[in-house]
Amino acid sequence: MSVHFDDTDMKIVGEQHPLGHYDHFDALDFIRETKQQRFNGNTAKAKALGSNIVSAFSYKAAPEELYNMANEMGIEIDAQILLQIKILSVFSAEYCLNNFLPSPMLSTVAVGELYDVLMEISADFYEELSRSTAFSLYYMCVKDSNSCSRKVGEQFAMLCGKKGEENFIQFGTKQHELNTEVYKKAIQGFAFV
Repeated sequence: MSVHFDDTDMKIVGEQHPLGHYDHFDALDFIRETKQQRFNGNTAKAKALGSNIVSAFSYKAAPEELYNMANEMGIEIDAQILLQIKILSVFSAEYCLNNFLPSPMLSTVAVGELYDVLMEISADFYEELSRSTAFSLYYMCVKDSNSCSRKVGEQFAMLCGKKGEENFIQFGTKQHELNTEVYKKAIQGFAFV
């Protein structure tokens, strides 16, 4: 005996738009914006910003203030922890470039330049970053703006192999907040028009 299930109310996973409704890409608007951003100097500023931000996480040894903050929280920075700190810093930079620049096109330019420069000056770190799943985990945290920094801190602790350890959570939270503050100031310093 065959059992038949009524599946007329089932939805296809991933279906987001009603039939016939698609996001519209206007090539002329894109060309106009590209031209406008180039001529008003914003494209050059976005490239310079992306390039300059790399200095915030391209160090071989952590800066003294980072060690001091870690010591205050009872954390010893070893090679694995340093790698996670740098990955978090890159994530914070990309997050800021994507959220605080005046247009998505400028964000794309700045992020692209960031990765081009990073690949050029620190190929090993770039390769490590490209294999990491940390960004996926961090982006899941920032989807919900409530307690986003805390959630980033929790992911940082987990990525360090210290899941649930409050000192690592606090360190990751504070690092993301400090990074965001520094990168926002850097973006403001470029005075995009």
